[in-house]
Amino acid sequence: MVVRSKPRSTRLLLVVLVSLSLAVITVDYRQGQDGPLAGLGRTSLSMMAPLQRAVTNATRPVGDFFMSIAHLPSLSRDKRDLENEVVSLRAKISEGTALESEATRLRQLLDIANAIDSPLVNALVIGNGVSNFENIITIDRGSANGIAIDMPVVTGGDTGARLVGRVVAVASNAATVMLITDRDAATAARLVDTRQAGLLQGRGDGDMVMSFLKEDVAVKPGAVVETNGYQNGLYPPGITIGEVSRFVPATSTSELYVTVRPAVDFSALDYVAVVLKPAVDVSALGGGQP
Repeated sequence: MVVRSKPRSTRLLLVVLVSLSLAVITVDYRQGQDGPLAGLGRTSLSMMAPLQRAVTNATRPVGDFFMSIAHLPSLSRDKRDLENEVVSLRAKISEGTALESEATRLRQLLDIANAIDSPLVNALVIGNGVSNFENIITIDRGSANGIAIDMPVVTGGDTGARLVGRVVAVASNAATVMLITDRDAATAARLVDTRQAGLLQGRGDGDMVMSFLKEDVAVKPGAVVETNGYQNGLYPPGITIGEVSRFVPATSTSELYVTVRPAVDFSALDYVAVVLKPAVDVSALGGGQP
């Protein structure tokens, strides 16, 4: 019986001491720092601080939990508002990026007009038939704008004009353009660094093949390929076609050739320029801007 009474006595003593300490602290607080119980009050406060800290730490998660429950409706509304704001901001950023990209492409077309010594008609791509079976696009300018069959078609880029293809069919208000990647497309080309000339043939699957190069030539991947521009050729000279993607040396059964990756992303093509023959007066054709 005596052993069992010890815990009760201890707890009772603790309660009494805590009560006395709280009373002393309260009386001391009311009397000020110079009261007769000031020293005892400070001692009681020091003794109570660890106990208060332990109780506070133990009960804080519970308090936070109930506070969170109380604020759940408000937090949910705030979350929805933030999500809606994020969606709105993303839409504005996307729209601004698209407009900036379009402005850049139009500026590049203007740069082409300053670089190519021939009149141009700008056009919008309204149909894209790029596939494994055909590589053509449709533009919204035609014979009414001075466009004729076999006229070169280019687009803009960071380094100037880039070759797209040539006109193969014309209506009064539209035209069909065969891309340089088409299997029926052949382009007189040359390597910019070595000036080696060759014939570029489309394969319909992206990269083109450049052949008829000299056997002693060594071509590194990344070498730039441009139009050769023969005197009576189809394309003006110096228009970028693409970059060498692979060098294949000659063997006993095949000639040396390189594959060329186009500089134009034909799947994302939107604006182009048709190079008119110098004799065409574009100012009298009622067109020229997409």
